[in-house]
Amino acid sequence: MDVSNADETAAVAGPSAPVRRPTLPAGLPGLVGGAVGIGSAVVMAAAGLTGGIVTGTLAAVGGLALWSAWRDRRAAASLASSRDELRRAEDGLAALQARSRDFIAASSDWFWETDSDHRYLYVSKRLGDILGGDPRSVFGDSLLALGALAGAEANWGEYRRDIEAGRPFRDLEVGFTGRDGRSLVFRVSAVPVFGDDGAFRGYRGCGVDATAETQALVEARFMQAVVHDAIDSISEGFVLFSADGRLLMCNERYRQAYPTIADQLTPGRSFADILRAAAERGGYGGEGDIGAWVEQRLTRHLQHSTPVDGRLSDGRWYRISEHATGAGGVVKLLMDITELKRREEELAGQTARLERTVTALQESERRYRQLVELAPYGIVIWDRAAIRFANSAAAMILGVGQEGGEGAGLEGAALAGFLDDGAALEAMLAGVADRGVSRLECAALRPSGERRQLEVGATPAMFHGEPAVLLVLNDVTDRRRVEGELQRAQKMEAVGRMAGGIAHEFNNMLTAIGGFARLAERNPADADRVLTCVQEIAKASERAAALTGQLLDFSHRRVAEEREVVAVAPLVRDLRVFLKPLLSAGIDVVIDASDEATCGAAHALVNPVTLNQALLNLALNARDAMPDGGSLTIALAVEVPDAAFFARHRGLKPGRYVVIRVSDEGTGVPAAIRDRIWEPFFTTKEPGKGTGLGLWMVYGTAQQSGGAIELEGEGERGATFALYLPAVEPPAAPVGFDPLVVDEGEGAAILLVEDEDSVRRYLRLTLEEAGCTVTEAADGLEALERFDEAGGLFDAVVSDVSMPRMNGPDLARALEERNPMLRILFLTGYASRETASGLTGPAGRQIVMKPVAPERLLQALRDLLAE
Repeated sequence: MDVSNADETAAVAGPSAPVRRPTLPAGLPGLVGGAVGIGSAVVMAAAGLTGGIVTGTLAAVGGLALWSAWRDRRAAASLASSRDELRRAEDGLAALQARSRDFIAASSDWFWETDSDHRYLYVSKRLGDILGGDPRSVFGDSLLALGALAGAEANWGEYRRDIEAGRPFRDLEVGFTGRDGRSLVFRVSAVPVFGDDGAFRGYRGCGVDATAETQALVEARFMQAVVHDAIDSISEGFVLFSADGRLLMCNERYRQAYPTIADQLTPGRSFADILRAAAERGGYGGEGDIGAWVEQRLTRHLQHSTPVDGRLSDGRWYRISEHATGAGGVVKLLMDITELKRREEELAGQTARLERTVTALQESERRYRQLVELAPYGIVIWDRAAIRFANSAAAMILGVGQEGGEGAGLEGAALAGFLDDGAALEAMLAGVADRGVSRLECAALRPSGERRQLEVGATPAMFHGEPAVLLVLNDVTDRRRVEGELQRAQKMEAVGRMAGGIAHEFNNMLTAIGGFARLAERNPADADRVLTCVQEIAKASERAAALTGQLLDFSHRRVAEEREVVAVAPLVRDLRVFLKPLLSAGIDVVIDASDEATCGAAHALVNPVTLNQALLNLALNARDAMPDGGSLTIALAVEVPDAAFFARHRGLKPGRYVVIRVSDEGTGVPAAIRDRIWEPFFTTKEPGKGTGLGLWMVYGTAQQSGGAIELEGEGERGATFALYLPAVEPPAAPVGFDPLVVDEGEGAAILLVEDEDSVRRYLRLTLEEAGCTVTEAADGLEALERFDEAGGLFDAVVSDVSMPRMNGPDLARALEERNPMLRILFLTGYASRETASGLTGPAGRQIVMKPVAPERLLQALRDLLAE
């Protein structure tokens, strides 16, 4: 391959021009012929004359000499003209060669030529300068060697067919690594050369260095992906139209706001077509020409008026604002203000007497509206050492001033300084970014000391050619508060759905209680029959009490969080009642806890509230894993785990464990996330459909109870979660009522206050059987009268909490004024932890949950009197 400049002239010069030959002027052959004819006539005329031969001969010779002289002069003139034309052609060729050399030297491209076998005949020196060496080390000796640099075989195949057929080709892109380690991209184009006979002689072509153009295209695509990801991460609807009214970009939140035309919101579709589709699908509810309505909306769209509030086709209220872009396009934003509208409607219904309160609420509403209108979300690029880029919204979220411009107070700062437990969160963000896109929630600590709840999306990114993390920050402090209220409302809805199932169970229990009571009444003389009926009544009432206890556990109305010995089998069996209204019709619930020999001994020292909630969480997770239905199995067993189990959980003591297994036939848990499912906030569900705290709470319940939770099996279908709780011995059964006496050995004097007659009679009989002297009262006011009539000579008061006229807490305060040392035992069907704490705060006060067994009542009184 010749890469010198010596042949550059030859490369642009064509074949030599053919030599021009002189021709005779028109008429000259006739003149000569005429002369010959005249001579012949003279000779013939003089033939008969003596001496005529000499004269005729001389005339013919003179004519021939004249013609020959004329011809020589003409040939000399033509030769001189040909020399002039040849000199001018040579001068033009030299000028053309000089221009070609100048163009080649000035061009950033290079030129080349091949023969008919595609081997290089000529390559300009420019390519060697670009490569910094011999072009053959990269391009080889033949044009066909470019196939190794052309990338995909399919793409090269098309070019190769053109080359082998001798057809012109353009922009063949080849890539390779240069001597300095940079990735280079060249583009090559050529045209075929044919000989005079039409045969293919080879190619002449040029090449261009497209490395900078390709790198710019890659960076542009990256920034486009960053912008799309950022826009998809915000909670507001976003759409961008070009200057000619065509849709360029639209996020999913915007499509959700317009479900009837979501399929029309695609790039390239015009705003007028979208409006027309909306009108045809019900958006235009008036009369007249739809086209006029579309034109009116289009005009309003281009005017960019102040934000307006409207209710869209998804049924929610939005603040809609449109803004012009620098390129003449339009940006449209949707802010969900449904909650704000609901508050406005509530405020509108207030009466005049709340005017000052309404004024304060309006001021609060104004601040809230301002916060909603800002709709802040931040974009931060963090290289795992410091913040390298932050927009103004990020600076505002993190509480940094804007004196220096966009994010000036953040760039170069450590991310950990703005986050609660920043070092741990930095490590978590760096780790999840290595594994791909991830989301988490954390608290931001502003320099002023204010805490803000953030929703953070982490995505791997590049910054100045180095690995970095793109963080999208969204301040969700107010949204989480509203979501908490919504969750509480949803929980109450779930409790309402369970009411039907619970009512069915209670009707069964009441049927048993009432039926056996009537049977006992029919034949009271049959002691065995009466005893059997009474025993069945007691079983039904215990079952009703257990069901009520689980309902209180579900609604977190238990008084305390202390652990207690729990019979696990009844708790597991009663789950069916709670799960029935929460599961879809296609899910079959199987409770395997009927083996009395094994399950009857299943007792554990746990908090029944958290255990019940943990089992509900596992069951609901199984439901979510089976959207098309299946079987949900909850099995109870008492086992001694093997050595491998205790090797995995080194802190557990060997022995018997109560094992509750929750199995489903769902999609299973992928191996890639099996080690992460116990992490707080980790979830595979869509945003807004999972908190990532369910399994984490189950894990905490197991740890609190001294046990463990495991995901069993390696199958790709279905999952089994096994909850291990240390087994304990069941509590000893009471043998009878011991007398309840005071220091002098006499029975205790008790003031019994209960508004329900049947409950009061039951409590009185229980106390009297224990040797107590009982004085009854139906409410607090009557209790005060009885107390004063007896001169306050009571050892203790047993009082219901909720009663007419005067309730238990008010009675306690009135009695405390009369006797500060008086002991009081409260009975209640439900009480929050705050209520219980207030009742039992003073010394000499205790609280017991209804229904209360005789043994539990007497033991509580003994403990109270012994204080």
